[in-house]
Amino acid sequence: MTESRQKWFALLAAVGLTALLVGVFVGAWGSWRTSQDRWEDADLLQQQLERVSSQNDAAPSGPEPALIRVSVAERKVVQPENPIIGRLVEVRRVTVASEVTGKILEMPVEIGAPVIGDQTVLARVDDIWPQMAVQRMQAQVASIDAHLSYLLVELQRSELLSERAATTDSELEARRSAVAESQARLAEAQAALEEESERISRSLILAPFDGTVVEKHAEFGGHLSPGTPIVDIVSRGQVDALLMVPETVINEVYLDQPLTIVIDPLGQQAQGTVVSVTPYGPTASRTFPVRVRLDDQDGRLKVGMSVTARITIGPPREALVVSSDAVLIRPDEATVWVTLPSDLTAESESLVEPVPVTITARMRDEYAVEPETDRGRQILIEGTQVVIEGAERLTPGQPVRIIDETLSERLLRWRHPDGAAPTRRRLS
Repeated sequence: MTESRQKWFALLAAVGLTALLVGVFVGAWGSWRTSQDRWEDADLLQQQLERVSSQNDAAPSGPEPALIRVSVAERKVVQPENPIIGRLVEVRRVTVASEVTGKILEMPVEIGAPVIGDQTVLARVDDIWPQMAVQRMQAQVASIDAHLSYLLVELQRSELLSERAATTDSELEARRSAVAESQARLAEAQAALEEESERISRSLILAPFDGTVVEKHAEFGGHLSPGTPIVDIVSRGQVDALLMVPETVINEVYLDQPLTIVIDPLGQQAQGTVVSVTPYGPTASRTFPVRVRLDDQDGRLKVGMSVTARITIGPPREALVVSSDAVLIRPDEATVWVTLPSDLTAESESLVEPVPVTITARMRDEYAVEPETDRGRQILIEGTQVVIEGAERLTPGQPVRIIDETLSERLLRWRHPDGAAPTRRRLS
């Protein structure tokens, strides 16, 4: 590049930069003049003030109303109940063991299989050796019986000779002794024969009662000895609800007492009868075992399910009652939120206020409560609306709007606007 061309490019750059600076200055001066004119325009300033004022008037003055569901507090006669947690246990459980020695030739049952007492075969043990022993004992019995017949004939002959003084008393006693010994040997052989025959019959092991196999201790082809466990069976048809009743309530329970048991995983109730009250319980827990007999409803009630029994304690009395959903229970207190009318909210809205309460009795779906403060006793009375859904997110004095349907009901209505509820299919 020549020197003259370099000077030409430098001149063009200087001119362009000068033009840019002039443009920035002119634009800044124009903006300043425009703003000055707007500030001096009284009509424009009045419009801006009116716009800000209208926005302030439209702005909300408080938090948005929360959606809640409510029920009504009632004063009525209640029967205090004490919930007792327990579980279902078997009425009978047995470990079936072998009574004979031998190899397992057949074992047709598996874990979970139902069995019928004195009919279902649990196992069949090889009985070849008892059969051979039976044959041997039968031969012994026949031999001893034949010898005994001969001795009886000889004894009769000796007795006839003794009457004629043709034999001595010593010989006669010897004949009688031989007959008695042979009779004893015959009885022993017959007993041994019966024993071996019984072993054959006991080689076929049957279920002792109606029930279900819950565990197997032996398998096909294994060797058994007397006392070797084969399977565990629990009874069916009836189950027991085992309750550990506290010492403060145990005297309210008695034999043959009808009790309602709630099967927790099924969400249903079952009627039972107290069949056992054990007067001895663990010292540490200060509870006493109580068994309540139930029908297993064709196997629907299964061993191990958790249950809840409610035992009535104390005489009936009148109390202020609210739904159990209305009481927020925390480690340090229990609270009921009540709705109050207010002139500061819309007609369809209310305000809420918490009321500390003491739970004096617990029923299945309700609590008897007593307000702890004077303010609470004034506002939580019969007929007061109490919050049963949405109380967890409330603050004192917050406006609320009461709805009449649960979230699940609204979701169902949204998914099925025609009112047709979905069909539930039962799993088989």
